[in-house]
Formats: sequence, structure tokens, C-alpha cells
Amino acid sequence: MTKLNAIALAIISAAALQVGPVFAQASPAAPAGGDSAKAMEAFDRADKNKDGKLSKEEADSMPAVAAKFAEMDADKDGFISKSEYMDAMKK
Repeated sequence: MTKLNAIALAIISAAALQVGPVFAQASPAAPAGGDSAKAMEAFDRADKNKDGKLSKEEADSMPAVAAKFAEMDADKDGFISKSEYMDAMKK
């Protein structure tokens, strides 16, 4: 398993735990490319103030992202933007 796959799996797992088992069981099968959609859903849930970026505090709700926050914050502005997040997911 690559490092990116491990991070993505951790993010998706954390998101599933936050949604709850009943909701997760009721979800239809994800279409092809669903991992990206699930990753973005997790990002959106963590983005509590809905500003389109994750602060360190918001990222703390996603342990795999929190662990790699400095690395994922490519422009070193103290936030992870959606594009930085998706770039990290591709690596």
C-alpha cells in the first residue's frame, strides 16, 4: 500500500466514523472515482467554517491529514486549500 493510499484510507475511514454506521450502511455503492469524491466530502466536513481551506485545528479532526499538515501546506500559509489537499491525495 502506498503512502498516499494509506492516507486516503485513513481519511475515508475517519469520515465514515463521523457519519455513523447507519448512514454508511444506507449509502449506495460509490461510482468509479468515488475515492476522490469521498475525500472531498471528508474535507468539506472538516472545513467547519466553510472557507474552502483547513486550518490546523480543523485538520486535527482528520488524523492522517493532521500528521502531514506541514507537508500538505505547500504554500506554507498555515492552511490546506482544496487544491493542496487534492494534490497530496494524488501523490
